[in-house]
Amino acid sequence: MIYENEIHPPQVPRYTVTPDGAEISIGRADFPKPFYIGLQYASPARGHWTIAHSPMLIPQCHEIYVCCACCLHGVVLSADEIPDGAGRFSMVTLTNENLIKGNLEDMMIDGISRIIEELPERPRCVEGFTSCMQHFLHIDVRIVYDTLRQRFPDIDFIDGYMTPTLQRRYTPDILGRRQLMRAVTKMPPRRAVNYIVNYYPVDGDNELTAMLCAGGYAIHDFADCRTYDEYKQMGESAANIYFLENAAPAARDMKRRLGQDALYLPYAYDYGTLRKNLQTAADVLHLTMPDCDAFEQQIEEKAMKLHNILGQTPIAIDFTATPRPLGLARFLLTHGYNVYAVYLDAISPDEKDSFFFLKEHYPNLSLRSTMHFKRRLLPRDDSRKYGKVLAIGQMAAYFTDTKYFVNVIENSGLYGYVGLMKLLDWIGDAAGKENPNMREIIQVKAWGCHG
Repeated sequence: MIYENEIHPPQVPRYTVTPDGAEISIGRADFPKPFYIGLQYASPARGHWTIAHSPMLIPQCHEIYVCCACCLHGVVLSADEIPDGAGRFSMVTLTNENLIKGNLEDMMIDGISRIIEELPERPRCVEGFTSCMQHFLHIDVRIVYDTLRQRFPDIDFIDGYMTPTLQRRYTPDILGRRQLMRAVTKMPPRRAVNYIVNYYPVDGDNELTAMLCAGGYAIHDFADCRTYDEYKQMGESAANIYFLENAAPAARDMKRRLGQDALYLPYAYDYGTLRKNLQTAADVLHLTMPDCDAFEQQIEEKAMKLHNILGQTPIAIDFTATPRPLGLARFLLTHGYNVYAVYLDAISPDEKDSFFFLKEHYPNLSLRSTMHFKRRLLPRDDSRKYGKVLAIGQMAAYFTDTKYFVNVIENSGLYGYVGLMKLLDWIGDAAGKENPNMREIIQVKAWGCHG
């Protein structure tokens, strides 16, 4: 028998997807949440780091995830993308039998112990990760790690958490950064400071580093520790300098545990904040200020030369490139550049001034969500609509479909006046050379991680 709908199949309705809800001009946007994010879209731009990648920055640290199999699938693939990541990653699978028996503590202790005993080389540090399920059932994490420390007194244990459904006080990124410093213990004090908890080594050419070295300070950079002993030496420092708002709980925790001062010297693109950062460091650590006027003059000259080359080339920026995307947009716009879009999902409190400045003076600047479900369906054709588009960041490159992009993640170590000058150089380089491998590059997870 042939049914009627087989002879005359029903017409499939065609829907037109509008950008409403996923895009808004900054003049109409609300601070700090310009978008309502419900169902989320994840783009294939994967250069940012995750909790599977960041523990690899601790030399001789072994990760052990104690989770359900469904959660482990993604984590193990992330770890395997890092050189020797699979060799520094293990897992204990949580099963229904464990839930029914209620032996979550015992299975975690026994599972981690067996892994350690069978490793070809003894790790100096182990970060174990519990998942949402253990915390729903109120596992006693303290008993687990106290027992493990008694069994393996030669190993430092860090309690890690893969609990995305339990975001109460801290997000996974903030909590993860704090825990990365938990194995640092107090040591005899020395004239030294730490850079924490950045994922890229801070560029050594910046003026803050030069000022610290001139003042006789040794610098321990978390992201540049090559041995576990170097990591532990962070316990001898007088202060922790952090550049990301998400690293604040780590700095506060180290102040409480180790008595180290916490100095927040944030990434910035305005001269006032850059000067203030240096003055704060100079006052607390008794240093001599550099010639800020000279740096600012160099930046103005470089920005003018670059603008003469770029002209009105459309520029898009995204939040994975820099934690201050609106601050960077403000700098470029006030120097005559044509920034037309910023990709972000929320606005940091540190960007409040830049938000309202841009809202008043550049109300047509487009804010575009990267996670709104419509982003999956909206066209990615800016490079065809506007011609040559320059993207700063991987997500901006993907969503605009441009081959001219600055491949930068979380500032990639650039800092201060010198960092801004180098970023302008990178922008000039990207604008002058087409990169045909954009789609392959942006799919590499934890860009720049070398294990």
